[in-house]
Amino acid sequence: MKNKIFSFINIFGLTIGLTSFLLIALYVFDELTYDSFHKHAGNTYRVIDRKTTAEGKQTKIPAAGYQVSEKSKSDFPEIKEIVRLFALGRTNISTVENTNVFYEELRTSSPGFFRIFDFELLYGDRATALRDPHSVILTAEMAQKLFHTTDVLGKLIKSDRDITPFKITAVLKNLPSNSHLSFKLLFSESSINNAAFRNFVSTDWNSDGFTTYILLNDKTNAHNVETKINRLAVQNQDAAVKYQSHFLLQPLKDIHFYSADIENNPGKTGNLTYIYTFSIIALFVLLIACINYMNLTTALFTKRTKEIAVRKVTGASRKNLTAQFLTETFLITAIALLLALGLTRFLLSFWFNSFTEKQLTLGIGTDYRIWFGIMLIVIIAGLLSGVYPALFQARLQPLLLLKSKINIGKGNLSIRRSLVVFQFVLSIIMIVVITIVYRQMQYINTKDMGFRKDHLLVVDINSGKVRGAAETIKSEFGKLAHVKDVSVSSRVPGEWKDLPKVKVKNENIQAADGNDMYFLGVDAHFLKTYQITLNKGRNFAAGSLGDSAAVLINETAARELGIKSPSEQLIKIPLDKPFNARVIGIVKDFNFQSLHQSVAPIVLGFQNNPVQSIDYFTVRVASDNIGQTIEEMNTVLHKVDQNHLFEYHFLDKQWDLFYHEDHIRQTIFLIVAILTVLIACLGLFGLATYAAEQRRKEIGIRKVLGATVTGIVALFSTDFLKLVVIAMVIASPIAWWAMHNWLQSFAYRIAIQWWMFALAGTIAVLIAMFTISLQAFRAALMNPVKSLRMD
Repeated sequence: MKNKIFSFINIFGLTIGLTSFLLIALYVFDELTYDSFHKHAGNTYRVIDRKTTAEGKQTKIPAAGYQVSEKSKSDFPEIKEIVRLFALGRTNISTVENTNVFYEELRTSSPGFFRIFDFELLYGDRATALRDPHSVILTAEMAQKLFHTTDVLGKLIKSDRDITPFKITAVLKNLPSNSHLSFKLLFSESSINNAAFRNFVSTDWNSDGFTTYILLNDKTNAHNVETKINRLAVQNQDAAVKYQSHFLLQPLKDIHFYSADIENNPGKTGNLTYIYTFSIIALFVLLIACINYMNLTTALFTKRTKEIAVRKVTGASRKNLTAQFLTETFLITAIALLLALGLTRFLLSFWFNSFTEKQLTLGIGTDYRIWFGIMLIVIIAGLLSGVYPALFQARLQPLLLLKSKINIGKGNLSIRRSLVVFQFVLSIIMIVVITIVYRQMQYINTKDMGFRKDHLLVVDINSGKVRGAAETIKSEFGKLAHVKDVSVSSRVPGEWKDLPKVKVKNENIQAADGNDMYFLGVDAHFLKTYQITLNKGRNFAAGSLGDSAAVLINETAARELGIKSPSEQLIKIPLDKPFNARVIGIVKDFNFQSLHQSVAPIVLGFQNNPVQSIDYFTVRVASDNIGQTIEEMNTVLHKVDQNHLFEYHFLDKQWDLFYHEDHIRQTIFLIVAILTVLIACLGLFGLATYAAEQRRKEIGIRKVLGATVTGIVALFSTDFLKLVVIAMVIASPIAWWAMHNWLQSFAYRIAIQWWMFALAGTIAVLIAMFTISLQAFRAALMNPVKSLRMD
């Protein structure tokens, strides 16, 4: 209370440091404990099929054939349980009264789902929930959507895939955000009981239709089981298959961080680099706050010399004084902790959870490891902040203290100055990081992608009636006042579903199995609607039956196939029935995937192709009256299919999702950078205060001898600016190395330029100048007579 300003700065700095640490620690802990809440997580594995072609190309798929799991469970006693998940695509889900209708993923599971996964049940029996045909479990969210309540056990829902209603046998609590599995409904596998499915699964060793999880007995060697499964598969694999499968057992806890090279991996894929980076940043922010406490306590020490001397003279031992100063430190830290806990809970509820799309909590139910970590870090923070000042002040002699003959931190490389350099090294690194991340995100948002994604409205085709009347609907859409162009396609650039791949062979190019290329079914209006440039050849002719075997290819595909100019060259796409296509045009390369990946080869087939049927309308709309246009389009669709649900999205918003995680990290970096600089300025303020206290008589003498205020401020500031310059020299190579590595994750990226480091250094210098000047002017304006009279 006697030193309110210093106390406020100490408490404020530690509160901000602890709050930043707590938020980042909760985020990191949630990431590191992905899928760990399952009781048997340590013994659970996902089956990965690593396929190798004759040319040696490998792909990994998180699935296996039906019989791989079925026979493994019966033949290998080491396997305690196996679960298969099978995705059948989206379906129309509704109550039997059709009061609420939604399109949802139809996914089935074998009966042992709850013997492996411990998702919390609100209603139902875990042992029997997925046992009987036409059983379904759903999440609380889905129950609310359908029935406006979660107490729906025994009620019926229906799907347009089956005439028999499904009975709700269990209701799950909404799935945790740190689960790689995400679903709203799960149907019993026994519900699929048609002859075609039974015939298919009875011999299925090669498909990738079934996502398979294996629970092993305790202390079972997973590698040995993996070897047995592969031996079994080799014995039964179809000899006609043109690739070699090798099955891997991926630990459940590894799925989140180690699935970047796995195709069609469900859920978000984590990045350990960011986890390490955030962890280091959290520790650094807290460390900077502790450094501030040390600096400010030292600055305040000159005002407490006589107090310490009197205590020593009246019998206080070094142990007593050390205990007193440490008690003060822990009191300050405890106050800061209470404020940080309250601030953290507030930020979690009102911003952080919604922003990061997580379900983080800090309360009685929080994992005990979090609370243990908080207590440990508070003790460490208290000791870091208080030990040095306490031991230093307690060891000084009373006579020196009474005479005020203490000279703290001689030389330019004192501990306090070194700590300020360290603080500004971190600050400059953070400024460089934010500058480069911002520039990269801006580059991504403005890069020419080979097509225009703005004002494109993508409408899902969700029924056979709508698909069959696509040409009529397209024509009606085109008549609307604010519609400029309309196209239909099987997929769209920026596709969130699987974009199919095909093998493409050019008879003039020797390749044993062909080149892997993506495939997109489009109509004659696709290039115009997306404003994709046709470099050579011609476009499809609208309504032409002759073009049903024609294709367009992009520049990358043309290079791989050795086609310089399209002239009806024949290429072969091996399917159940080989598709012989004629190349009629070459389009300019366009980005149909995230800019994290370079442009891949793609084949554009006409809409009536044997690879994939059309699934979307894409409508280029005017920027005004969009709401009215959407209502008019909905009316058009309902004239064709009264039960069709109108699902749409804007393509540019869909593309933003590719960089959603990058934007989250960018924002976290920005906030932490601001806090780092703010706390560092508090440290610099502390050191400037200390210097002003130490040099007050020198300043008084200089003023008596004629020194101006400007001259004193310049003299006072020079020493500190040297520290910032040293920090910039140290920080620049570290920041360059870190951001160079980060940019490697983008196929298209900006160049790191010298001005980015100059900008960071300039910002740091200006901030330092402002902070120092506040104290320097105060010292320079002090009455020299008063300065010289002070003890």
